[in-house]
Amino acid sequence: MKNKIYLFSSAIIILAAGLLMTFTTWAFLQCREIITQAKEAGRLAASGNEYDIMSFYMGNCGQYFVFTLLLAAVGLLLLKRQSPETNAPVSSVKKYANDEELDEWFDGMDKKDN
Repeated sequence: MKNKIYLFSSAIIILAAGLLMTFTTWAFLQCREIITQAKEAGRLAASGNEYDIMSFYMGNCGQYFVFTLLLAAVGLLLLKRQSPETNAPVSSVKKYANDEELDEWFDGMDKKDN
């Protein structure tokens, strides 16, 4: 059940990242159009205004690109995450009556490792 929740959540987040990337692309193209029109009209000289141009791009579409990357990363992490499940059947778990038996078991495990 948890795997289905992770799958659904990651699909929604990746879809949101895709929509945001579409908006980011549109915003970038609009920024480029505005900058191009301003240069052609003589209202903006590219030389000396590099900082302002980059600031315009970053303010209008850069932050959305970063959010897109973050959403996509979270979606992919959720997609890879699986709920922890044990493979050992419950009947194979041995119960120890007291600490001495458990200590013997640990000593036996140490001998197997060596």
